[in-house]
Amino acid sequence: MTAEAILAWHDFFVTISQVGATLAGLLFVGLTISLPHVLGVTGYLSRAFAALFLQFEMLVIGLFGLLPGQSGLALGTEFIVTGVAFATGIGVFARNFPEDGQSVLGGRGPRLVRAVLGQGGTWLPVLAGIGLVAHRPEALYLLMPTAICCLYLSIGNAWVFAVEIPRRKQQALD
Repeated sequence: MTAEAILAWHDFFVTISQVGATLAGLLFVGLTISLPHVLGVTGYLSRAFAALFLQFEMLVIGLFGLLPGQSGLALGTEFIVTGVAFATGIGVFARNFPEDGQSVLGGRGPRLVRAVLGQGGTWLPVLAGIGLVAHRPEALYLLMPTAICCLYLSIGNAWVFAVEIPRRKQQALD
């Protein structure tokens, strides 16, 4: 893949960088609002870390895509390393701070959905990177479901932190 072909994705990379940074900020606000409750239930720490780091991953992927003049090999390698690093970090954090059934949407089904979205958000960029290294520029289209996985998971968690936890806390007080 040539630098010119990568340049065709410029607007996509700008957009995911901006969205990743913006949603990370929104998540911080939601976490701040609910911090005492988030720290009191182990399941929220893992979800907060995953949501924040998936948005950080989107930012990193976008920034790599915006580097001028790089080859498909370089960009593919960056995507592979990024995806593996974020999958590893999120996985290690989740093992150290596992979810429990006490958290909002802590049941088996919602946890499975979050796991699938998290895996998609981290491993699809690896596949896109492998495709670029193999001179398959259409592999960049895997970044769209990556963005959807990251956005869906992060927006869902932002809702839980900013709205659902305070609402349930207020109901318990009433």
